[in-house]
Amino acid sequence: MRLKALIVGVLVALLHGVLPARAQPAAGTRTTPDGKQVLISKDVGNERWAISMNLADGTVTGNVFRSGDVPSFVWCERTGDDGSLDPVSGEIRYSCRGAAPCESSPCEASAWTTLADVTLPGAFFLPGEDPFAPLRTEEHFCDDTCHFAEFLQVGEYSYTLESEYCNYLTMVQGSRTAIAPGDEILIRFWHFALTAPDPGRAYLAIQIGDRIVWDARLPIPCRGGLVGLIPGGDCIDTPGLADVDPARFTADFAAPVGTPIYVHVQNHGDNDYSLVETSARGVSLIDHDAWRLASRGLPPLPPSGVVPPRGPDTCKPTEF
Repeated sequence: MRLKALIVGVLVALLHGVLPARAQPAAGTRTTPDGKQVLISKDVGNERWAISMNLADGTVTGNVFRSGDVPSFVWCERTGDDGSLDPVSGEIRYSCRGAAPCESSPCEASAWTTLADVTLPGAFFLPGEDPFAPLRTEEHFCDDTCHFAEFLQVGEYSYTLESEYCNYLTMVQGSRTAIAPGDEILIRFWHFALTAPDPGRAYLAIQIGDRIVWDARLPIPCRGGLVGLIPGGDCIDTPGLADVDPARFTADFAAPVGTPIYVHVQNHGDNDYSLVETSARGVSLIDHDAWRLASRGLPPLPPSGVVPPRGPDTCKPTEF
């Protein structure tokens, strides 16, 4: 009962905390060198939670310390989420087990007891190397040869993802110019017609510093085009299902040169996405040759281990 009370206590504290809208909370996390786990050490009330999230399968495990008391051990299995695709306020569901310290061998697995199911906001696992990591599931994979800088057929340089071989990607680089409140920001994100064997949803996002400044939730199927440039103009073949921020908006924040800029793509099906422009006052904030991988540790193949065979131009930048 004591472990169950600890879990319920942290849930209440987290869900009633005040977080800036769409911004990450204060530090207390660290991604491991191999990019496969997020280590979390945070105070919740009078307790210290020292746990880790396995990015491959979403499980959470670690210790809960209460001052002057022995630690309690917790293991939680991710069972689902609210489907919001919000890495900060989106809610993740867990089924948890708990155990007291093992004082002598053997440490029997039967000592773990079932605790109440809990729901935690993605913010609890942030910040991290990949600020979209709370959205990762065991279905995500990426062959890192299938995202690259290239010229589009219209002659513009871009960063492209072929999602049949990579359905989750976060890249990062430092801003090339400063942003001031009142600056006009322009995002040009292109996708070809979106298709999939079953209906689904794609998610695109741009984050600057600790805030998501633009995102788009696109139904699949969806006709191709630039995202968010024409009000109501996205996915008109599936009307009313696109949720897209305007591609042109005014900054209400300041960001100095070097502020991290993240681009994130999640996809369902075999589709191509190209980030063409992220600019302020008409000056580019990014260099497509400077993107670095933030979503490390993903397996190169889906859980089935099967991907379609590649053709001669699959996952290959276009050359002119």
